[in-house]
Amino acid sequence: MARESPQRGNVSSNHTKKPDAFPLFVTYGKYGALGFEFAGAIVAGLLIGNYADTQFGTAPLLMVIGVIVGMSGAIYRLIIVLQRLSAREKAAKDN
Repeated sequence: MARESPQRGNVSSNHTKKPDAFPLFVTYGKYGALGFEFAGAIVAGLLIGNYADTQFGTAPLLMVIGVIVGMSGAIYRLIIVLQRLSAREKAAKDN
């Protein structure tokens, strides 16, 4: 039996790229990082407030204030980043 060799020259490549796959992971990564940033700001406020409470003996006043300040900063940052991401997505759709 004779084996046929693969044709060369006019062979089309089956390597097709999905142009939307990579930007999708980038977007998920940005939102995931935003979640960690949100949680980190609250935990940082908690830890700083707790440390200040131990130093000044005002437990739990400064810890509560630290959590509120951390949450306020996290919400502010969340709004800013989401506005930027939505503006970029809107600009990408228009182009």
